[in-house]
Amino acid sequence: MDGERRPLSERPFFWRHGVRGYWRISASVLAAGAVIVAGLFSAGSLAAQGHLSKVPLPSKIIPTGPTHQAFPGEVESLDSKLHILNVNAVNGGNFEIFPLKKNTKVVTADGRALTLAALAPGTGVIVYYEQKGDRRSVQNIVVLPAKEKGRKSPPPP
Repeated sequence: MDGERRPLSERPFFWRHGVRGYWRISASVLAAGAVIVAGLFSAGSLAAQGHLSKVPLPSKIIPTGPTHQAFPGEVESLDSKLHILNVNAVNGGNFEIFPLKKNTKVVTADGRALTLAALAPGTGVIVYYEQKGDRRSVQNIVVLPAKEKGRKSPPPP
């Protein structure tokens, strides 16, 4: 039977169709495949929605590493025995207490080194410190130039 066509009754089941039958079977296979794929995608999206409900609250997120910060203000007091520096904020209102180490660097704005004794009350400073958890570690203190009292500042534009 090489080269000649067998009657439909002698053909295997999947060959028992004409041209139209072939397309009907293909369409049904494609439709079944589409239903299966849609089911998989919907199951995946349901699983993802369950995962989204476990997002931590912002209050529970704690930074893992140290954060470098700066605090500008004026020196209120310096306790050289306990190595504690009290600094008032520039805008007033609140103050911060900084523990100092013996090797804390004190410099002027142009880079000259100073000692802790140069931190007199009323001196303008910027305290650069590292916050790790609830502990502070002062890295360095920059002493700002003194404001000239006799000279008026120009009005803002």
